[in-house]
Amino acid sequence: MGKIEVMNDSLINKIAAGEVVERICNVVKELVENSIDASSKNIKVELIDSGVKSIKVIDDGVGMSRDDATLCFSRHATSKLKSENDLYFINTLGFRGEALAAISAVSNTTLDTYNGEESTFVNIKAGKIIETKEGSKRKGTIVEVKELFYNTPARLKFLKSLQTELAWSTGFMEKIALSHPNISFELINNETTIFRTSGSKDLYKTIHEIFGINTTKNMIHINAENYDYVIDGYISNLNISKSNKNNMITLVNGRVVSNQNVNRAIKDAYHTVLADNKYPIVVINIETDPTLVDVNIHPTKQDIKFSKLESLTDLLFTTIKDALLQTDNTYKLYKETTYTEPKYVEDNNDYSINENIITIGPEPKINIEQIRLDFDSDPKEEVVYNEETIKKENTLIKPVGLALGTYLIAEDEDTMYMMDIHAANERINYEYFLQKMADQKIYTTNMLFPITLEFTPNEFMRLKDNIEVIKSLGIEVEEFGSNTYRVLSHPSWLKEGFEEVSLKYIFDLIIELKGEFDRVKFNDSVAATLACKASVKGNTRITYEEQEELINRLFKCKFPYTCPHGRPTCIKYPIYELEKMFKRVNFSKVNNE
Repeated sequence: MGKIEVMNDSLINKIAAGEVVERICNVVKELVENSIDASSKNIKVELIDSGVKSIKVIDDGVGMSRDDATLCFSRHATSKLKSENDLYFINTLGFRGEALAAISAVSNTTLDTYNGEESTFVNIKAGKIIETKEGSKRKGTIVEVKELFYNTPARLKFLKSLQTELAWSTGFMEKIALSHPNISFELINNETTIFRTSGSKDLYKTIHEIFGINTTKNMIHINAENYDYVIDGYISNLNISKSNKNNMITLVNGRVVSNQNVNRAIKDAYHTVLADNKYPIVVINIETDPTLVDVNIHPTKQDIKFSKLESLTDLLFTTIKDALLQTDNTYKLYKETTYTEPKYVEDNNDYSINENIITIGPEPKINIEQIRLDFDSDPKEEVVYNEETIKKENTLIKPVGLALGTYLIAEDEDTMYMMDIHAANERINYEYFLQKMADQKIYTTNMLFPITLEFTPNEFMRLKDNIEVIKSLGIEVEEFGSNTYRVLSHPSWLKEGFEEVSLKYIFDLIIELKGEFDRVKFNDSVAATLACKASVKGNTRITYEEQEELINRLFKCKFPYTCPHGRPTCIKYPIYELEKMFKRVNFSKVNNE
């Protein structure tokens, strides 16, 4: 007798459950996606003990007939695929027909459904139908899953704490609500509402309902398209960021997905404006022809494959980058309020708040476009300062003085600014070096006394392999003894007095090159490194003229808000916010307080 036997249905379903149902949020996901596919407008998820005791999903969808209500628990039973060709035109969230069979195989599940004609109640446990009878005749479907993993104790043992399981389910529900703002979602645990959305069809309102007002006010709308993709959604400015990428939410044709290449393109768009260890909040819906994506590469259907990936990543990168450049991203360390003409309290040491004021309107903003010019001047260029020059170059922001040797205090008519001198100088130098490296014509300086640099044998060979890269930067070298190069000339944009240390940093970056050479990323790395080394250090006193020059040059930059490492260059305080802090403004109910 042979050793190979066909597995029975119970074992097959348990194995499938291991692929589809790893934790409680997987059950929530599958049931909620079924409700969405059933054209529901209101979906409620009720959990008991984070779903360990009970998971109930209630919808107002189209419901099922009696035959469908019993057949849906069979493996690979689905209404969403009829032929192989349908795999190339998937427009539903579910399509494999595995979820209900897998869930019911490891739980005690009940289904109560009504399609307007037939009402059916089904109880199935461990994959076997226990009872079938007439249901409650409530329009839609109610699925309740109890005793999850009762017959697979090993999987039950690996469930995390109740709080962790609830957090995972909440995270999924937030994302699915954002992907379908036209549907009202409610999540309840132990009779306590975790969150609720209105189903208003307005994504911006849904973001507010989930993330709150502070995040919503710092979101930027994006919309763009090319021949293959249409993207629409919101990205955060630099006042809001997270320490992980859990809030980088990407949706493809309404499906919540996670794709490393897409996430990388989004993060790259924030490069040099957001710290490397910080991540933006984004909610971006990607619309495309179903034939350009493959969702059938993972049991959870959360990973996805794009047939024209480069077209998508380029569109995301350029759209997000442009949106950030066109938005005022000055850091704010106060809660934004709306604004009207302030009314002042008499200075009689009575700082009580008057309860009878005010309707509040938009806060005054710096008109950044008035002071942003093309970056076309050389930091080394000698500038002659006089009253006429100062008025011409900078009509808005004036320096007041230095604080603690590191911070520059400045003001315009209605705003106070605090600037980090080093970070601001670093942004100026970064954009200067980046522009010089991008120029087709490179001006070089011949060295009267060549610089000699010695390397290890491995480093020397790596440099030799990349000699064309070295030459393309305007650096002329020659071999000079064992494992040694002598630099005969260098690009003229290297900071005077820092030539040797700058060349060492450039050579170190060339030595670290791996794979195919990317000139854009290489230039960026060189510019960021040299900018840091060439910038004025903290606790360095600078003159009034140098303060003026720093302000003028900072706001000529394409992105003056952060240094290349993502630290803020400038923090602003509108006069209204300052007056409010010192209780010189009468107000009763101020937004967000």
